[in-house]
Amino acid sequence: MGTTYYVILAFLGAALVVLVALWIYAQRLKAQYEQAPPVVTGVRVRIDLKPGHAAPLREISREPILLKQGDEGVRVQIEHRPMLPLMAFLGQDVSAAFTEAAGLVSKEWGPRWVALISVDEDGATIAQRLG
Repeated sequence: MGTTYYVILAFLGAALVVLVALWIYAQRLKAQYEQAPPVVTGVRVRIDLKPGHAAPLREISREPILLKQGDEGVRVQIEHRPMLPLMAFLGQDVSAAFTEAAGLVSKEWGPRWVALISVDEDGATIAQRLG
C-alpha cells in the first residue's frame, strides 16, 4: 500500500501543478485578447454603398452626418438636430442607406464607433472615425 499511495500522491501533485500552470497561461491569454485595440481618431475610409444609397444621404444633408454605434444601437445626428435612433428613419429611403453605411463602418472598425459620414459631389462616401 505504501508504494501505491506515493504514486497516486505524486500523480495528483503533478496534475495540480499542470492545472495551475494552465490557469495562469489562460489568464494571460484572456488579458491579451480583452485589451481593446487603440482607437485611432481621424482615420478616413471610403465605404462603397450600393448604387442609389449615396444620393439619399446627400439629399438629407450637405453637411457630414454623425453616426454612432454603441450598446444602444446606431444613432444618427443630422446637422444641429438632436441625435435620433436609426429606427426613427424606418420607411424612408435614407434608412437603407444609414443601415448599409453603419454595417460597412462596423465591418471596418468593430462594434463601437463614432463616425462622420459624408458624400462627395461624385457620390463617393467617406467615413471619418471620431472615436
